[in-house]
Amino acid sequence: MARYYLGLDNGGSKVKASLYTPDGREVAVAGVSAVPVIRRGGFVERNSDRLWELNAQVIREVIAKSGVDPHDIAGVAVSGHGNGAYMIGEDGRPSAPGIVSTDTRAADVVRRWVKDGVHTRILPKTMQMLYAGQPVAILAWYLEHQPEVIKRTRWVLQCKDYIRYRLTGEVYGEITDMSAISAMDLQTKEYDDKILSEFGLKAYKYLFPPLKMSTDICGRVTREAAQQTGLVEGTLVSGGLFDCVSCCLAAGVTDEGTLSVIAGTWSINSFVSRVPVWSEDLFLTSLFCREGYYLTTEGSMTSAGNLEWFINSFLTDDEGRRRDNVYEYCNSLVGSLKPQDVGIIFLPFLYGTNVNPDAKACFMGIDGSQSKAHMVRSMYEGVVFSTKMHIERLLRFTDVPQKARSSGGAAESPLWVQMFADVLQMPIEVADAREMGTLGAAMTVAVAAGDVPDLVAAAERMTRVRYRCEPDAANADIYQRKYGIYKDLIKALDPVWAEWRTLQ
Repeated sequence: MARYYLGLDNGGSKVKASLYTPDGREVAVAGVSAVPVIRRGGFVERNSDRLWELNAQVIREVIAKSGVDPHDIAGVAVSGHGNGAYMIGEDGRPSAPGIVSTDTRAADVVRRWVKDGVHTRILPKTMQMLYAGQPVAILAWYLEHQPEVIKRTRWVLQCKDYIRYRLTGEVYGEITDMSAISAMDLQTKEYDDKILSEFGLKAYKYLFPPLKMSTDICGRVTREAAQQTGLVEGTLVSGGLFDCVSCCLAAGVTDEGTLSVIAGTWSINSFVSRVPVWSEDLFLTSLFCREGYYLTTEGSMTSAGNLEWFINSFLTDDEGRRRDNVYEYCNSLVGSLKPQDVGIIFLPFLYGTNVNPDAKACFMGIDGSQSKAHMVRSMYEGVVFSTKMHIERLLRFTDVPQKARSSGGAAESPLWVQMFADVLQMPIEVADAREMGTLGAAMTVAVAAGDVPDLVAAAERMTRVRYRCEPDAANADIYQRKYGIYKDLIKALDPVWAEWRTLQ
């Protein structure tokens, strides 16, 4: 009998489903847009019921595309964006809109916590920066502004845990996800009363779900979910993964020798270690999906999402239609110029940055001799420079890795990946998989179903390298000079952004 693993991925703007063979070959993929609604005041929300319907839709579509008999699907798992909050009541219905991690309504709550020293006091336990999109901040905001929402809420779930609940009817919080919400002591691997007390949330500890591991069986597909998705009732559902962890795993990053570089909507750069790392200068350390290992991450929304904005703003017609092969077109513009041909520096801060919360994106150094090609190339370079800043922070806490594995939208462009290799002066490998989030989730099914002993073995079986870019030493000097200017600009503009904020 044939055997397949189904992986789902719920990101910030899309829902995807992929079917895989036991050796990691993608049989079929289906996807749909799930763009949240952005409202004044920093609200970034989704209709949670609609999100589930989209997941059911892509499951039906991927089964139909593949021609696979649903009885041959060994199990299903979900990868999803971290943080945000998907809240349900005792009846299992959403008690509030689903909140995405880019929501900033609780920014003032976080500023108050930082000012009052809360962040400093809890950092040795949480090992991560506080930010407005975390469920602890969102809960505190609701208690201040809409306490009736908390009264009707029984569980606060992460995105993929909510989708798994809709598949199984069972409520759990998978540990890689829950370790990234600043409610857990990473040493004890449990929710911590002292941390929650600092937030004024100790009395609401009951809202956080029981913990499970990524490869645990967390229930089976219910009759209702089977009718909605086309899956067979009773199909195994494993814990799944925080998407940052899922992409690392799918890229084959399971130990200290390789750096993970994800260049999608977010720039997410990580290393795996046996010893937890924490510092005021680091974004996040969380639990890895391998027992006894941690994932230390530096990231911000300074990556390929900037190019998407440029395409949607300047490379579409009046009806919003993109030109044909728009990504190939952008690559051709960039490839028509050499690094030394472009004097523009782009700061990729369209959606914020962790170097300064008030900073904005900008092109610096434009003159009348330059064209669209110069601007697009400067965007590619600016994204890579932001990644380099993140990686420089990481390398203060670990040895220089032998290589990096890249994934995300930018990894679909060999030209862009070569730029990463040249700027970082490090070999970059790209995994042979289109959907890293779904592949990582599928690996947890392989373990839960008993087909492989652990996730390291799953990665070895299911991951392959598509191509590798070696750094070109001839480009090292020009990129280093540009990178120096990039950092100088950020520093020089610091006082400007504070004044700029008063205009908003």
